[in-house]
Amino acid sequence: GQIRNLFMSGSEIAQEGSTTSEGYTVKHVLSTDPDYPTDQFCDKFYWNGSSWIDRGLPPTRYYIWNTETVQWDVNIEAVLTLVRFERNSRLGLSDWTQAVDSPLSDEKKAEWRTYRQALRDIMASLPADLDDPENVSWPTEPS
Repeated sequence: GQIRNLFMSGSEIAQEGSTTSEGYTVKHVLSTDPDYPTDQFCDKFYWNGSSWIDRGLPPTRYYIWNTETVQWDVNIEAVLTLVRFERNSRLGLSDWTQAVDSPLSDEKKAEWRTYRQALRDIMASLPADLDDPENVSWPTEPS
């Protein structure tokens, strides 16, 4: 299964191998062990019930390990939440353009309306394989 905690201790204290404590498997990793790099241990490895398996690093930080299919799956809920947050932020930052007392010309207000509508439509136009909110193609803000 998933690694719940990683405790670092001096290599003089840690002994190589695995033990079981209070129902949890405890893996003792020496900081010098090239097979188990301590800086990436939690992301790279999982316990399959009898040994530690190197599953590789997740493709992006928005992937979670699926123990049933034994593969990385995108956490689409987290990705969509962040995209909605960014969209709402961009809409909020452009609210002023549609106010009655906005200093913009009618032509510029129309450009901003088009931009704002594109922001509202962004969720429906996201690619099916989106796995990182940084990869969203946002509409260009009017100048």
